[in-house]
Amino acid sequence: MRQSLLPPAIAISMILLAMPLIGRCQETIGGGTISSPAMGPKPSYGIGGPGMVLVKNWHFGTSGTIKNYADMSANFLYHDQFGTIGNGTNYGAVIVAPDAANALPNQPVEGDACEPVRKFTSNSLITLLTPLYGATKVVPTQHNAGCGSFMAKWKLPNGGSLLGQDIVWETRVRYVTPPYFWFAIWTAGNKWSNGAEQDLVESFGYDNGGGNTNFDGRFWHSNAVAGKDTTDYGNWGKAMAGRGIAKFDGTAYHTWTWVYKKDNSYAMYVDGTMVQSGADYHWTNGSKATDAPIDMCFLFDGGWGHTQVGSVNKSLPASAFAGKYYEWSYSRVYLSNEAK
Repeated sequence: MRQSLLPPAIAISMILLAMPLIGRCQETIGGGTISSPAMGPKPSYGIGGPGMVLVKNWHFGTSGTIKNYADMSANFLYHDQFGTIGNGTNYGAVIVAPDAANALPNQPVEGDACEPVRKFTSNSLITLLTPLYGATKVVPTQHNAGCGSFMAKWKLPNGGSLLGQDIVWETRVRYVTPPYFWFAIWTAGNKWSNGAEQDLVESFGYDNGGGNTNFDGRFWHSNAVAGKDTTDYGNWGKAMAGRGIAKFDGTAYHTWTWVYKKDNSYAMYVDGTMVQSGADYHWTNGSKATDAPIDMCFLFDGGWGHTQVGSVNKSLPASAFAGKYYEWSYSRVYLSNEAK
């Protein structure tokens, strides 16, 4: 039988194409610095420019970089930067820990206080809402609801001109929510006095009476606390429409992106559309140039209720949590040293 020979260049190309992609483009979590980057995609929509380096790549799901609870607990905390599980006592639902080893004193633990509040699919992390200790009615002020919120262990030492690097933070998420839910993707530091804090997105299931509700999360806002925002979200729907977003479906995936530059300017995007921006925002305790510098934490809240916001400080049958969830696809942080 005669064997035909391929030119060497073609043969090598065919071998490379047949090789498994693992090892050539497998994603990694990253070390958190430009000198210790992660392997993974560039920022969506080209936001931040070509100089952005992926430093943290939290791709949730069994096919991602955060595959299971071992990965989750190695990279995330089940409380906020002040060691509270409900934004102090503000949130109605408190964060549930997966086990005693990762719980704060008196924190509810899965399997004891409630059913699991987190589960991994092939390409996502689903966080749930659940009654605690068999409650049949959940009440924000009783904190008898649990949630799967989390915060990254990794943090930046500062932001803006004090960090000296541009930041892009991108998160892809969707949600199916009950009345009085509370959802936020935000950054803050180890001290707080009316900032620094930037809320990339915040939405809650308010009931303002007369059928004026946001139970499905179709309205939201983006803002920098005490910042010089260019878009006024005093009326969420009006502000969204002013940015060209006439309709929003929270049950579909959306990509939220925050840019904070070393010149202290900031911008926020959903699916590549800018929804907020501003300038001269200092990453300090109080967000003024003369205030003390603070660090920067990355928080993911998929919660319910609020004791200080009347429109969501309402009770609900625990059965209303059935079939409701937040689904997190990924979250990625990029840094750039490039001069502008």
